[in-house]
Parts: sequence; structure tokens; C-alpha cells
Amino acid sequence: MNRRHLVSLCLVAFAVMAVALGWMVKEMQGPELPVAEEVTGRPKKASRVPSPSSVAPVTASQTKADSAAERDLATEMLEDLQHPEAVPGEALLSFKNQAALDAFRARAAQAGLLVVSIDPTLLTARVRYRNAQDLQREVAANEKDYAHAGANWAARIPGLPQQPSKDTANAGGAQPFQSQGLDLIGAPANRTGWGAGVTVAVLDSGVVDHPSLQGAAITHLDLVNDGQDFHGHGTAMTSLIAGSDAKVSGVAPSAKILDVRVADPQGGSNTSLLSSGIVKAVEAGAKVINISLGSTQGSPVLDQAVAYALSRGVVIVAAAGNEQANMLSYPAALPGVVSVGAVDANGKQAWFSNSGQGLSLVAPGVGIVSAYTGNKLVIGSGTSQATALVSGVAAYLAGRGYQPANIPTVLIRSARPTGAATTAVGAGIVRIP
Repeated sequence: MNRRHLVSLCLVAFAVMAVALGWMVKEMQGPELPVAEEVTGRPKKASRVPSPSSVAPVTASQTKADSAAERDLATEMLEDLQHPEAVPGEALLSFKNQAALDAFRARAAQAGLLVVSIDPTLLTARVRYRNAQDLQREVAANEKDYAHAGANWAARIPGLPQQPSKDTANAGGAQPFQSQGLDLIGAPANRTGWGAGVTVAVLDSGVVDHPSLQGAAITHLDLVNDGQDFHGHGTAMTSLIAGSDAKVSGVAPSAKILDVRVADPQGGSNTSLLSSGIVKAVEAGAKVINISLGSTQGSPVLDQAVAYALSRGVVIVAAAGNEQANMLSYPAALPGVVSVGAVDANGKQAWFSNSGQGLSLVAPGVGIVSAYTGNKLVIGSGTSQATALVSGVAAYLAGRGYQPANIPTVLIRSARPTGAATTAVGAGIVRIP
């Protein structure tokens, strides 16, 4: 072999080794993953909130990778605070560990921030600020401590949009039930003992005494604590779950009710109250959580609260919303939540009921009779009422021995199809298995 051939062979061998080395480096780095987006609503921001049950130590290499992959946290937070759905003058901050949260509490006043509440399970702080730039400087200077910093999003009991004169655009919804709609879901007249031994948390506007609830075991937890009279919505939802008289009879009259007040007299709430309410409901032993309210905005903190409940086998049932929109409210839009739309007495989608990918099922929600404050009865419509009925069915199943973690699947599989699109009615109308 002459010298020229020997040089050529060496060059070829060197090229092969370089290609192999490049391939090995690429394999060690791992493939690039696409950024996930919400199924409905605006693109979802990557959640940087660690699970409260298992927080892994953050290595230097992870920190470096996170910094390169993510936008500046303080700048992103400032954009959120300017959103019209943000609670004015408030922010919701999450921390990577307890030490980081404790350090923030010690310096909060000096940074010009008022700590409204702390959720130790979620490692979050709800704060008020006078100057958004003060908060921005705090987050920028201590970004290594933060898992998330953003707006405290407004949530609310859903109202109804103006009813169209001719309901041709949203698959019907004109025929009211003028009852609880229990015939449509296959509930028998005698439901004695249904829901026995099961605690249903009603995250709402509070529950007051009412003749239909005289036989119910109700525990009260007020997270709003404003000393004002309660909005009647929470009492209405509770009566559809556990009412026990001839005028308003709930699906599961023997269920225990945990009344978690997260909405004020005007029906307003926020991500912080809703997330803490979920955690407190789980810690109090609830097996079913009814959320007949919601927000148009998703939040990593709410994601974490829902994940916390689901990891402990709790069923979360949430309203899809009444905006006649092609998106679900939060937390109904989150994976693992039983999201509920509304139908009328003809079994057609209610004109106001939100549609969207991920809708689980529907239930009666047009012209539903329920209890109200002042010992009144009201006829109301909404995905709220439909949600309460599904929560009642979930409580019945839990009382029958179904594992709560399996109940969402049972609800979906036993639903009666209507022939409408799944984005409008999900799997169909809830039915008693």
C-alpha cells in the first residue's frame, strides 16, 4: 500500500468517527419535544410547579437547561398581570421548596408586597402589590426560588348570555325540565341511602339552611371570610346533590356535604381560592368535588391542585361554562376532570352550553328546579346545574363501592349517546348505571 492510499484510508476513518461521535452526542442530548398547547383556549404555558408529593432536587445542569428553554419569568408575569382577566393588584406565586417560600415571606414586606394567604401544600402565596414593577424586581432578583409567578386569574359562577331569538346555531336547548331532570338520567323515585358514607365537597358561594337540606349532614368551610350574605348558587347546587324533600330531591340524598365557600356574594372567585379549596377538600376526606364555576384562563397552580386531588383518587366534576363558546372553562378543560355540559328536556345541547374537545358528558341543565336562599325555590339553567347532577351520580357510585379513580370512566361508558358531536355533548347524557 502506497503512502497516498494510506492517507486516504486515514481520512475516511476520521470522517466515520466524526459522524459516529456526532450521533452519540445527539442521542445523549435527547430529541427535541414539541411545546404542548391547550386543547381549548389560549396556548398553555409550561408548568414549572413541582408535585407537592415528590419534589426532586434541581441539579445545576437542569437549571441551566431551564434557563435556556424558558422566557424571563418576571417579564412573562408582568404580561399576565396586565390581562383583563387578572385580579387587579394581585399575583399568585409558587416556590420550588419550603425554604424558598419561607425566605420570600421574610422579605415580602420589604419588597412592598402584602401576603394575603399561603397554601403550604401547593407552596404558593397570594400577594397584593401597589406597583407591579416592585413585584417584577422581586421575581427577577430571586428567580431561582420560583416555580411559577403570574396573575391570580378571576373565576366566577357562570351567568347566561343573551338568549337568541331562534336557537338554530347550537343544536337546540329550548325545552325546560321544570323539575330536577331525574327521569332523563334514569334515577328511580326511591333513592334512600344513595351516597351514604361519601363526602361531596361543593366549591361554590356557600350553603345556607333550607327545608330541602334539613336531613343533610353539612360541614362549612369559608375561604372568602368577608362576613357578607351568601349568594344562593351554592345552596342550589347542594340541593341537586343531596336535597331530600318532595320539592327538591337530590340524586344522592344521603351524601355528606363539605361546603367550601370560594365565591363572594356577586359570584366572583379566583384561581387562588379555587386551588386552595380543592386541596382543603381532599384533606378533609372528600371523594367527589363539585365545581360549578370556572375561569377562562388556565394556571399552573390550578393544574397542580387538580393533579393533587386526582393522585389521591378524588373525582372532580366541573362545569363546561355558559358562554356558548367553543372552549371549556377551567378546571373543566384540564385532563382527568369530568367536564359537564347541559342539555334540555329534549336531550339536545343547551343553547348556552360550551363546546370543545375534552368534554366528558352532559346532563339536564335547562329549567331546573333547585333550592335558594330565603327558603325559596328557583328555576335556573346552566352547566352548573348539570354538573351538580353528575356529582350526585358520582356520589351514588362511590357509595356503591366503585373506586373513585374509576368513576370517571364508568360515567362516560354508561352515558347515553345522542348522536350529536362529541364536542357538543361528550359521550352523551349521564345515566345511572
